Amino acid sequence: MDLATVLLLHKSSFIVGAICFFYVRWRSGATPGLGVLAGSFSLLAIASTLAGLDESLHMSDDARTFWSFSLGANGYGLMAVGLFGLSRRQNSLRDWWPLLLPVVLTLSAVITPWYLNNGLRASVFNGSAAVLLALSGFVIAHDFFHERLTARLGLSASIWVATSLSVLVVVGFVFPNDAPLPPRYAFFLLIICHFAVALFVLVLVQERAEEKLTRLANTDMLTGIPNRQHFFNSLPKSLGPGDAFVLIDIDFFKRVNDMYGHDKGDVVLINVARTIAQNVPPSCVFGRLGGEEFSLFLRGQTQSSAFAHAEQIREAVSAVSLVFEGNQVTPSVSAGVALWEAGLTDQDVQKRADQALYIAKNNGRNRVELFSSTGLPSSFLAPELAQARAG
Repeated sequence: MDLATVLLLHKSSFIVGAICFFYVRWRSGATPGLGVLAGSFSLLAIASTLAGLDESLHMSDDARTFWSFSLGANGYGLMAVGLFGLSRRQNSLRDWWPLLLPVVLTLSAVITPWYLNNGLRASVFNGSAAVLLALSGFVIAHDFFHERLTARLGLSASIWVATSLSVLVVVGFVFPNDAPLPPRYAFFLLIICHFAVALFVLVLVQERAEEKLTRLANTDMLTGIPNRQHFFNSLPKSLGPGDAFVLIDIDFFKRVNDMYGHDKGDVVLINVARTIAQNVPPSCVFGRLGGEEFSLFLRGQTQSSAFAHAEQIREAVSAVSLVFEGNQVTPSVSAGVALWEAGLTDQDVQKRADQALYIAKNNGRNRVELFSSTGLPSSFLAPELAQARAG
């Protein structure tokens, strides 16, 4: 493949990427990094165009070569800045330091026109591109531990391959007789990598949008905890020994709404929900069922341990103190606990927890009751339960 064709494909890869980035940024709003990436691909497209033009441009060869090198080097610098912002999901001035390398190279080229040496210019250009790509690949891969989206793996892999190819181009110019891959072939493969980087950037933006929609669909908008849909969708298909449901209801919640208004009732809901969330085991399924009612599903429980979890939540909520119109308001909750027994479905166990909650309400509220088919109070079912209540 001749050089003119390679340069045309090279330029086309950047033009396509820039158009895609501009379009997605326009459609998705101010997504961090996309605007900078669009600018970087635009600079690289212009640099590639200049490299393929001749004297018909009415520009001297020296000037054309300088601007092609300068715009290209700074284009890779901007690419690193854009990838940093995209990965970290924020635009920050502290992420613009990768531009330091291309700026220094540009200034040095102005002072001493070393760029006129084709081999040296190609080596420095691709060497700086390799450094900037390597930094970008590291950031993308490192942030995978904070945002586990599969598009990050494809994006980082594409960047690392592009890094390796840029290094091979340098090796090809420095050691032309010993290079494992001729520079022209490595340069051609770089074009494919540019397409891949653009593709995986778009896939990453799409995966983020889908993840956000899923999170919104499964989150209660008022309290920020999982909603009813997420709770029931997260339950196992079948129950077994040690599985338990805990139903929790805020006491006298209607009274708060009537006395202080629904906005203050929302404050109570939010504080109670956050307190419960802070006191549930990490492995449990938890959610707001609606109104002032919450539910927990626990595995590997005994009567005493399930009761103790509910009691811990009750005590934590009782420690919450709010002030409305100069009056101190201390919310409390009642809870009903039920464990699975042979022959029961998950609906049966939930109904038993609801019955225990009803008993807790009738027995004075601000208490936990464990469902008992014998009709005995929970404190008489096992010594451990009596100790949990006393504690």
